[in-house]
Amino acid sequence: LLTGGARGPGVFFIIPCVDIYEKIDMRTATYEKPPQEILTKDSVTVFVNAIMYYKVRDATSAVANVDDYSGSARLLAATTLRNVLGTKNLGDILSERESIAQEMQELLLE
Repeated sequence: LLTGGARGPGVFFIIPCVDIYEKIDMRTATYEKPPQEILTKDSVTVFVNAIMYYKVRDATSAVANVDDYSGSARLLAATTLRNVLGTKNLGDILSERESIAQEMQELLLE
């Protein structure tokens, strides 16, 4: 990492074999999670799919702290989905979709 941090748009020079260049997309990205089987609290098997929106806020942390930030975000969202829905009854899942989405968003922002 450079002492000045990430470099933004504009012209900058890269010294081959010394500098590493990685391009990060700072736009909001979407990912559709295919249906997966989840066991609810009352032992009912449900198939749930989801759509995830994510955006890189800090490009330096995305490159330096994680090997594959996009894959890590997808796996974290899938794990959080399974954990949250595993604590709910089938009736709660069907009737409280908005509160489940809010709970997942709060957990993922931690």
